[in-house]
Amino acid sequence: MLIPLHDLLLSHELRRELAQSPALWFTFGSLAAGHFWKAFHLGYDAMPDNELKQRVRWDVYLLVLRAVAMFIMAAHGLAFILVPLMALLLSYFEIWPERVLGAVFGDPARLYEYDPENPSSKRSRR
Repeated sequence: MLIPLHDLLLSHELRRELAQSPALWFTFGSLAAGHFWKAFHLGYDAMPDNELKQRVRWDVYLLVLRAVAMFIMAAHGLAFILVPLMALLLSYFEIWPERVLGAVFGDPARLYEYDPENPSSKRSRR
């Protein structure tokens, strides 16, 4: 999603604003703290290994799919309907995440079974 914003993200104005704006640093810090709070609130620190792998892969895969969907919408000239289309698509991702993961990665209940360090552990599709 950030590729079309390359010039904006590397501009001198953005660097100047980041250096001079405590509100931006507060916003970034609040977002980071919110993500850590959510992770501990969901109990990631106390989950068994398989359940932790399942949950983290579920969240990361959905994040990647959201980014790909937003990039595709932005890159194909859909700017005139970008906001409503993105709202509908990302709502679908939030309401039915198991359908989205199942369509792309197979059975979403078995994401923990794949071990990238051991190629012989690949899941069999059913």
